[in-house]
Amino acid sequence: MLGTVGGTSMNILKKVFTNLTDIRIRHKLLGIFIVVTLVPIVLVSIYLTYGMREVVVNKSLNETHASIEKLEMRLNTIFNRATNIADLIYMNKDMEKLLLPTYENNLEIYNAYNLYPIFDEYLKYYNEIENIQFFMTKDMITNSYFIYADDEVTRENWYQQALSKKGYISWIYKKDHWKNQKYLTLTRAVYSSNNVLLGVLCVYISPDVLDEISKNEVYDAYISLNHETIVHTKSRDLIGFEPTFLRDSREKDRLGNYVLDTNYHDEEVKVNVLSFHPVKALEDSIQISTIIPVKDVMKEPNQVLLKGFIVVIGCILISISLIVLFIRTFDRRVNLLKHAMNKVSKGDFEIKKQIEGKDEIGEVYRELSITAESIKKLINEVYIHKIKEEKWKRKQKESEFKMLSSQINPHFLYNTLEMIRMKAFMNNDVEVANIVKLLSKMMRSSLERTDQPVPLESEIDIVTRYLEIQKLRFGEKIEYDISITCDISTYKVFPLLLQPIVENSVIHGLENKEGRGEVEIIVSENDRYLVIEINDNGIGITDSVLKKLRLRLNQPEDPSSTNHIGLYNVHQRIKLHYGEEFGLKVESTRFQGTTVTMNLPLRKGLDNDEKSINH
Repeated sequence: MLGTVGGTSMNILKKVFTNLTDIRIRHKLLGIFIVVTLVPIVLVSIYLTYGMREVVVNKSLNETHASIEKLEMRLNTIFNRATNIADLIYMNKDMEKLLLPTYENNLEIYNAYNLYPIFDEYLKYYNEIENIQFFMTKDMITNSYFIYADDEVTRENWYQQALSKKGYISWIYKKDHWKNQKYLTLTRAVYSSNNVLLGVLCVYISPDVLDEISKNEVYDAYISLNHETIVHTKSRDLIGFEPTFLRDSREKDRLGNYVLDTNYHDEEVKVNVLSFHPVKALEDSIQISTIIPVKDVMKEPNQVLLKGFIVVIGCILISISLIVLFIRTFDRRVNLLKHAMNKVSKGDFEIKKQIEGKDEIGEVYRELSITAESIKKLINEVYIHKIKEEKWKRKQKESEFKMLSSQINPHFLYNTLEMIRMKAFMNNDVEVANIVKLLSKMMRSSLERTDQPVPLESEIDIVTRYLEIQKLRFGEKIEYDISITCDISTYKVFPLLLQPIVENSVIHGLENKEGRGEVEIIVSENDRYLVIEINDNGIGITDSVLKKLRLRLNQPEDPSSTNHIGLYNVHQRIKLHYGEEFGLKVESTRFQGTTVTMNLPLRKGLDNDEKSINH
């Protein structure tokens, strides 16, 4: 019999072993993983869930106990503040001086109120206090603080309760006399030194402060007065009602901390209660209660097992996903880098910022992007400079052609002008002779100029002759002054660099000006530039035109635009041959004048300027 049983067992084991060998390895690994890993995890989770259930409940109770103890300390601070204010008012003899005298008229009463600003001061310095009111027995005019206690007031329960305390402090939940809102309120009957009742003091606690001290509570804290009225909680609809979760408590006179097991809204809860007397109010008690739903507390331990499974499965899935994601990301980034390098090798330097990160691939891509950007910038700079130089040379050729067409016979023109000057001189017309002489010199300078640098002094001479001609033309209407504060003997500049600007000042600034016009030219040096300022006191430029002019100076050349062509050409010639930091700056105020400032490099001598111009 035993042999038969043993043989059957061996057959069963062999069959099981045979069946196991027929299972695929991945299924075996999965089965082993489930038996060795998942089952123990499930069993341990269940054990820990039930074992930690009580620990979690006790921990929640301890946390709420510590929390309501802190809340008790903050409430006591508020109660102490209100009690101190009540004591100070009770002992203040000025109250007696205010309420006992007889006043002739309302003005005297108002003046007496103004001499008692203590309520305003308390409300100003103590934000715990919402309001202070004194219900006085004396029938006189009232204000926001002092209110006559008429028959309606004296019949109210809170008033009678305050009188019954005979000057001791009591706490109630009552409405503000002027507002339709209830507050936790300190009441106290106040008597004179002769034991005459002056009235009842009410100090209202600010609900905002109660909100502030209880806003960080994990569980909603209920502040109750004498087990009868909820005076504060986050659930506003419960304020003013009875705390039903304390209704079944037989320990209304008990002080300190205790826990109640009860039902609240058909749900099993634990109520952690801390009851205490406010300072100097031994007949009243404050209860701070936190309701802990047992279901919510138990929910966390019950979810430990589920969370464990989620974490394990999540880690496996995340690991697989991260590896796949890493491989795909790596391939994509390498392909992007390869594509970018291929574009650069073919001369396409427009590389978009597609690879982020601070690893090696990201660093290589950024270096490649910087290199491509530098090459593109260098090519653009050389190309743009070449274009500008070609444009300037073309303009020079056009100018030379126009100049040749006007230089049919310069000597003939000079001789003719000289003949006109001599005729005028012989006819005693000295003014005309001087004008012709100046014009002849200006023409000679203009017709004989080349694209090579000329001394700055010769440019000053041309401008001087031009201004002299204008002065002879307009008489005393135009004056000019040229101030040179540095040595300009070694400076060379482009031809006709100053004359177009001075001509603009005269034509656009001074010709239409009423009264005397002035042109001032100042040549100076600073640490960085040779500075030439051309100032006039003409009609100036409007803000809109000045804005367009500044924009025009720095725009690419527009062949269709003829506005400010002289200033534009001078500005572009300076920037092209000296660099972007040099050029013209225009400032103007309507009806006050215009200033054009020319910044040139501190370069002296022929060689340096020739190198700059022929660059």
